[in-house]
Amino acid sequence: MPLFKSKEERRIERNIQIQKTLGMFEGQIKKLKKQEAGYLKSAREAKSAGAGQQCELAKKALKATMSQRRRLDHQKLTLKIAMQMKEQAETHSQFAKALKGVSKTISDLFSSEDMVKTQKDFEMAMGKAQSMEQRIDLFLSSASGSMLGEPVEGSEEVSDAEIEGLIDSEAAQAEQSVDKEIEEGINEIKNELEQEK
Repeated sequence: MPLFKSKEERRIERNIQIQKTLGMFEGQIKKLKKQEAGYLKSAREAKSAGAGQQCELAKKALKATMSQRRRLDHQKLTLKIAMQMKEQAETHSQFAKALKGVSKTISDLFSSEDMVKTQKDFEMAMGKAQSMEQRIDLFLSSASGSMLGEPVEGSEEVSDAEIEGLIDSEAAQAEQSVDKEIEEGINEIKNELEQEK
């Protein structure tokens, strides 16, 4: 057994830990939802029985449990977003490694003075780009112009309006889902009250 772990082994262990953490969040959220349902039922029963103090206690417990679940929902969402960003960074890194290999191969094949100047100019242009995405866009533009004779159009970029549209659409779906849950909850309470009569 080797004394030190390779980068790949450490990466795999980190991914496993992230998945375990997400699983823990899912389990805890499920448990809290079940507790919420129990507190809601208790509050309903206490109110029906005219037990004001117990109703208030159940409402306080429900409120605390819902707050805790929402915090966990936010933490889980943050972790998922971070995982997506990590995957994007890994993809960019693989692209950069492949590009480096291609550049080295081209450099080895054409080691003339003009190629050295071209590579130097390319590296200076890349150094001016402030982010990985800007570097990729710059490379794709120059590669497209030199190989295909046409520039890359801006149609591949995601606009703010598109993002806003996606968020609005998701928000509308979530609101409909919440409205449906509320309506189902109200109907459930009505049915229970009618059965108790």
